[in-house]
Amino acid sequence: MVTPDRIAQPWGTRTPYGAGQDWPQRIDQYLADGLNPESVDQWVQSAAVLHSNGDGLDIAVKQGRIVGVRGRAVDRVNHGRLDPKDLFGWQANASPDRLTTPLIRRDGQLRPCDWDTAMNAIVQRSRELLDSHGPSAIGFYTSGQLFLEEYYTQAVIAHGAIGTNHVDGNTRLCTATAAEALKESFGCDGQPGSYTDVDHADVIALFGHNVAETQTVLWARMLDRLAGDTPPAIVCVDPRLTPWPGRPRFTWRRCRARMWR
Repeated sequence: MVTPDRIAQPWGTRTPYGAGQDWPQRIDQYLADGLNPESVDQWVQSAAVLHSNGDGLDIAVKQGRIVGVRGRAVDRVNHGRLDPKDLFGWQANASPDRLTTPLIRRDGQLRPCDWDTAMNAIVQRSRELLDSHGPSAIGFYTSGQLFLEEYYTQAVIAHGAIGTNHVDGNTRLCTATAAEALKESFGCDGQPGSYTDVDHADVIALFGHNVAETQTVLWARMLDRLAGDTPPAIVCVDPRLTPWPGRPRFTWRRCRARMWR
């Protein structure tokens, strides 16, 4: 089990360091009960996709099944640390209520079926909608956690096969807003800085960024700087009360947001 409780303490223990020093490594690990690193058959390199930090991690595999994860110490983003979602999310792969076969609705009830039956039902209903209403009757709304190959396949199906222009994703409501603001401010839709800037910064400014809850590993890096010698100042501009202003040495000033029409 992970020590301390990473649900109650999502940022884990402190590894203080000063300005200009390397962020110390701290390897976070969570394995199924009764297992240790030596009893794992294989470690498979991967990365976290449930948030935007992109932490490097290794997946523990035993008898062909996922049995745990550990942070990758040499990864430059997280230096071995993992977000609580990374630590515990793998358990869903072995959940007893996870679907193991397609389901099709018959007489108001979802019933198991084979893949051919399920795919034929999708094709038949799609053709009915296309024949009666045209391509614009079908739309796609995607997740932000797909890989490039999956986005490409979906685009081929939507634009090439079906012919609809109704394709949207949660990235437009989430990442795209940040990308547009960065492009307007810095001329590029990517982050203009590096996470290693935290290691050298005298001041860290957070504008509308609840980093403590949305990027817990990055916030752990900031907390470690604050716990070390020559800590940086933190400036937060946010109309919401985020988790961290109650900490010692922090002063909270609530700002008001006004919308103009």
